[in-house]
Amino acid sequence: MIIGNLQVAPGEKVNGYLELPTVPERLPAFLIRGETDGPKVLVLGGIHGCEYTSIDAALKIGRSVQAKEIRGTVIVLPIANPASFYARSIYVHPRDQKNLNRVFPGRVDGTDSERLAYWINELCFKEVDYIIDLHGGDMIESLVPFTIYHITENQQLVEDSKKIASLFDINYVVGSTGQVPGSTYGTAAEQGKVAIIAEAGQNGLLDPTDSHRLQEGTKNVLRSIGILAGDIVETASTHLSRFDWYRASSKSLWYSNVMIGQSVAKGDLLGELVDEFGETMEKIYARTSGVILFLVTSLAINVNDPLLAVGE
Repeated sequence: MIIGNLQVAPGEKVNGYLELPTVPERLPAFLIRGETDGPKVLVLGGIHGCEYTSIDAALKIGRSVQAKEIRGTVIVLPIANPASFYARSIYVHPRDQKNLNRVFPGRVDGTDSERLAYWINELCFKEVDYIIDLHGGDMIESLVPFTIYHITENQQLVEDSKKIASLFDINYVVGSTGQVPGSTYGTAAEQGKVAIIAEAGQNGLLDPTDSHRLQEGTKNVLRSIGILAGDIVETASTHLSRFDWYRASSKSLWYSNVMIGQSVAKGDLLGELVDEFGETMEKIYARTSGVILFLVTSLAINVNDPLLAVGE
């Protein structure tokens, strides 16, 4: 199997740097191939460079999975956005200030993020059957562990994605209808791939417990699709039908009125944006009833920055 400049033979494990045309950074990669053919899975970490718990989880998956114990192929890119990682840049690529998880499938002649997305899509997404994209709370994000899958018109694909999203020891599973364009899992699903995002960890901290949660969830998925041997661990999660984002309409200071994991009802006050003199500019009310999955913990907010998300 060949992925860009890297190749792996049956029964072999290869560590090396994946070189992407027109992208200056090289991506550390693990290619692990069993002796027998089977599904092909891509595990991603570090799409957002400061989500350290998920990066650690992907790295440890890449180190721990061995060719002799699997059927099929596992590809792990633990630091998929090295420029953002080493610049400690929250959300965005440091050179073009774009969110990599909003520009897939990218453009071959685009900006830095768009070119990176293009080549990850071309060289990796198109070569695999399953994609597990590991995330967590960035430096200004607090969240409850959850997974997301993309709802398409392909009902079998939706069911398969929902199934693997439910195999993590995680609080909530969300079926997203595509309110966030350009994501890894949405782009992959539109190409017919079974794809999910799994989120655990918060505020840019390396949390060993949540890293272990992501590692074990990923391996549970590998067992469920026949790559790894062993019993599938059954989990119990709450299924949500919508992931509703709230964004700032102005440059302001953000005061939240809620906490992650809190249940809210339509019309509840979620928080307010104030000016630099402390005067209220806008009050944010719940548009739906649900649970707070994600919350920005930064006082400083720019126009269109996310504030929180409610799982309905």
